[in-house]
Amino acid sequence: MTIHTMTPRRALTAVGNETVKGLRHGWSERLQILIEMPLFIIFVLLLGYTTGKGDTIAATGALDWSIDTSHASWLIIGMVVFIYTYLHVQKMFWRFLAEIQTGTLEQTYLSPLPSWVHVVAGRIAAAIAETAVVAGVVYAVTSLFVRIDLHWRPAALVPLALLITGAAGLAMIIAGITLVWKRIQLLNDLILMLIFFFSGAALPLADMPSWAQDIGKPIFMTHATEAIRIVMVDGDALAWAGTGGWAWTLATATGWFLAGLTIFHFCERIALRRGSLSRF
Repeated sequence: MTIHTMTPRRALTAVGNETVKGLRHGWSERLQILIEMPLFIIFVLLLGYTTGKGDTIAATGALDWSIDTSHASWLIIGMVVFIYTYLHVQKMFWRFLAEIQTGTLEQTYLSPLPSWVHVVAGRIAAAIAETAVVAGVVYAVTSLFVRIDLHWRPAALVPLALLITGAAGLAMIIAGITLVWKRIQLLNDLILMLIFFFSGAALPLADMPSWAQDIGKPIFMTHATEAIRIVMVDGDALAWAGTGGWAWTLATATGWFLAGLTIFHFCERIALRRGSLSRF
């Protein structure tokens, strides 16, 4: 038997193959993506028209069906961040589950690359590609109803990269749990719903109870969202400390990635011992 050593060229080839596979999966689901886009648009517009207007509704008994520019700009950042996280985790879960069911996941262990690289690599490229399309359409349609004022600055790319890192950690956590318990879609949806609420994607953290703010502090999406808002909505530079500061954004993204790596390896060992990589 010939044992092939891992060289940089072979590593790039393996990662490239996973990336191409992820993009092919995304292209095969283009109809589903087209169906999802109107749902995201309706969701964003409904949030824009209703969130933060509780006092007005209580005082007048009516809803003012208008959105101001500052609120729309603030909200669109939170929703784009959540859409990326949602698509990354959901697509990873369903495609990972399909590979387990069809038995193709076992091919991962024929590669000299670590198994977690296969889980992360292709899914990230596919999630970025799908999110770019969905977020672009959501932004374009929302801008037809209200003016969105954003500062398009390169400084936003760093918290965006940290968002992708944190989301990859969450995806590995879900992948590891899927290896052991398989059909966990309800748990998956619950985790995403809680992250959406406690991260301040749609509601300002300052308006939440103190216990909700404490829950949101260790969530990677909380600080990535706030950091991107500071740069693109407020037009300011990021501070070192505080919500959305460099320290919290870097620490939470790194922490979630390392936690995902640890949990995935732990669950993977359980699945290997059970011999359940390709059966339910």
